[in-house]
Amino acid sequence: MRNRSLAAAMAVLCLTLLAAPAQAGTAIDPKADALLRAMASHLQSLAAFSVTEKSLVDRVFPNGQKVAFAHATAIKVARPDKLRAEAAGDDVAGTWVQNGPVFQVYDAKSKAYVSLDVPPRLEAALDAALARLRLVGPMVDFLAADPSKSMMDGVLEAAYLGPSEVGGRPCHHLALRQLTRDFELWIDAGKAPWPLRLAATDKTLHGDPRTLVEYADWKPASGFAAKTFDFTPPAEAVRAKVVTPPAAAGTPKP
Repeated sequence: MRNRSLAAAMAVLCLTLLAAPAQAGTAIDPKADALLRAMASHLQSLAAFSVTEKSLVDRVFPNGQKVAFAHATAIKVARPDKLRAEAAGDDVAGTWVQNGPVFQVYDAKSKAYVSLDVPPRLEAALDAALARLRLVGPMVDFLAADPSKSMMDGVLEAAYLGPSEVGGRPCHHLALRQLTRDFELWIDAGKAPWPLRLAATDKTLHGDPRTLVEYADWKPASGFAAKTFDFTPPAEAVRAKVVTPPAAAGTPKP
């Protein structure tokens, strides 16, 4: 799972439970791995889908106080190169749109937007856009060409923690550990292994802030109207410049 900085990068962490209490391990538990692969395969098989997400994103003040900001986002995806996300919340009100090689982000609060040239595929486009805008995106791994590979990148331990529920729906609770991040994932135990909840803790930042995302209304689609992925900024919107950070000393430019 790659470190990546949509509203609030992420995806999953696991350890095993058979009939005993959950215990930390030092490897990838076969049951957790199988559940992750089944979920990833299901997501990978979808040519188009929609989903809604509700998130709580921690911010840590200099005095150590941790506060949570709530967001809600409606997402539509059409592989291989189209995305629309409408987000609203405590500190967010905006639109994200990828349509082929163009990625646009509009912030309704500041009435500013950016338009970026990106690689014409979802995963690469999101990687490029998030890096340039210094933003985070919990959905990124789910949209990868190979979700399983993306989610397991850098994972040191993965465990199956046991059965659980999200919104009254039975699910499997998994946990994964990276060197710098901890993840938990709740996967639907019904006919389709949808991800229902994702939690991520960033251990590199002061106060170990956590992002908690719940997914609902997953709907496979045969496609969307072309205008779904069109975006015209409001007349009063101002186009903002995106400054690419300079490469660190000794680091070759891309």
